[in-house]
Amino acid sequence: MTPPLLEVGQEVLVAPTPDASPWRMAVDLVQDGQITLSVHDDDDDSDHGDHDAHLPREWNDLEEVHLTCLGRFSVYILRVAVVRSGETRLVVRPPANEGAIQRRAYARVLSHVPASCTVLDADTNTFILFDAEVRDLGGGGCSLLTDLTPRSGATVVVSFAIDEDAPFVAVGRVLPRDALPTIGKPLTRVEFVLIRESDRDRILRFVLMSLGQHRRAELRPR
Repeated sequence: MTPPLLEVGQEVLVAPTPDASPWRMAVDLVQDGQITLSVHDDDDDSDHGDHDAHLPREWNDLEEVHLTCLGRFSVYILRVAVVRSGETRLVVRPPANEGAIQRRAYARVLSHVPASCTVLDADTNTFILFDAEVRDLGGGGCSLLTDLTPRSGATVVVSFAIDEDAPFVAVGRVLPRDALPTIGKPLTRVEFVLIRESDRDRILRFVLMSLGQHRRAELRPR
């Protein structure tokens, strides 16, 4: 499996183990087979302090970390070796082999995201309105919980809001249905076939933040 191309400025989540609370970092430099990551300078959604936050001292002894990053259509979890660690920076190597790379099509959305949808009824050539809830989301599509069950291959228009900007609209195609229902409702997977790249970028940023919040929520003492 080919790992995603990490570029300068790209945001990632970094954790010492798969189950540990992640740090939000950014790619600072890619050179000579090494990747330099720096603590994000606007990590408002983290539990790790303010803009002057430093990496934990115990990270100085880490031999590897788990890095979560986003491709255009998938979520990747990479197990990478640590070259050296500082107060605010971490230098790692790319994944050593395919076994160190996991790829997922969607990421689970932690918060409730209602969506307004329309689906084209091919028999009557009319659009049917229905409401849904976004359960999984990625740059290439989403999964929806809804009482309606669009047929595979149907054209669907999805609109929902994920940030303070205006809701976006994407045109998608319904993929073959999962065999089992989810929470009493069918789970409809939609592949985006028409979406603005700026909206796709918004989705990727939202997914990254949701992943970090979800993992912190799981680890927070109850």
